[in-house]
Amino acid sequence: MSTEVILYSKSATKKHLCGHLISLGYRPSGHLWNWPKGSRNFHWFEAEDFKSIDGVEATIYPPSEDEQRKHGPVTWALHTRTRASASSFDKEYQNYTIRTARRTFGGHFYNDWHGKNRYTPLWDDKKTPAGRGIFQSYSWVLHNIRAIEHTIPESKLDLSGNSKIEDFLRRVDPVRVLYNALVPFAVAAIEHFFSQTFKILLRYDAKAQKRLAQQSRKIDIQDVLAVSRRETSVEDIVAAWYSFQNVRSIHNAFHDWFDIDLWKLLRRRKRIGRRLMILERRFNDLIQFRHGIVHRFELDSGLGREEALAMLETVKVIIVVFVDYLERERGIKIRDSVSKRRLPSDKNSRIAIETSSDSA
Repeated sequence: MSTEVILYSKSATKKHLCGHLISLGYRPSGHLWNWPKGSRNFHWFEAEDFKSIDGVEATIYPPSEDEQRKHGPVTWALHTRTRASASSFDKEYQNYTIRTARRTFGGHFYNDWHGKNRYTPLWDDKKTPAGRGIFQSYSWVLHNIRAIEHTIPESKLDLSGNSKIEDFLRRVDPVRVLYNALVPFAVAAIEHFFSQTFKILLRYDAKAQKRLAQQSRKIDIQDVLAVSRRETSVEDIVAAWYSFQNVRSIHNAFHDWFDIDLWKLLRRRKRIGRRLMILERRFNDLIQFRHGIVHRFELDSGLGREEALAMLETVKVIIVVFVDYLERERGIKIRDSVSKRRLPSDKNSRIAIETSSDSA
């Protein structure tokens, strides 16, 4: 759940509270809530070293009559909020925001989880910047895949037979067209995760940075100017040397810079649904399927809902297998519990990841 902490101070004016938030690095922002007239919304986010996940929301607003009866006559209050998924750094900065505001303006605050004048307890985040960055990419990709899984519709037509009429209906069934549209989405999920992970590892891996300093490869002046303007990074430039849409190129990228053998990881049998499948073969089939759709608009009328879900499961398995490897073999803490071999917050997942080593 989210954590809301509100500061009530008699001496704080709207101008003073706004100035305080700006001095702490908050920026004006919009908000989904319907705040009272005259309210000002702000947001803080620390992108350096992937410290923030959601950041801290802050709003200066006029308290309601009910609030003033409970907390005393206050003209303007400072409301802060961190989401359930917020990092320990986000929670810490929420505490810091309230602490410094109270020190400056006086008053008292209320924490909706811990009570009056109680700050949010913090936990020791043992993740390195690389681990935090990979976790954010990992969580974002799996979150979007789960969102698709929970909303993908079923076909309204019973097309289990093999008659000519049923074959024709399968080809014009709009839901099956939607299933085909998930194929580029699935490949894009793999591309995003592996390209982001590559760039993160390159930024923080000491051996890779040493090798990068020894590179003699020429770089276009446009890229140099983009780096100087902070529109791109050196890691972006190196990642552009590879394609992250096929197994061979992904393997080359991670093997060239980090001595990671992706072939070895993917040439394993993993359970997807009810079947044991070799991940490399499933990955290659997915890539070829995507090429047919994107370049030739070849739609598979036989692709049903179960096959579409199995395709998305394949993507999740590939990502989880790679994260398992980084945690186990490279010692990079990424998830909150390394011992768990199921997707976080996904009790109904149909994926079973074997904890013992296996081979094709």
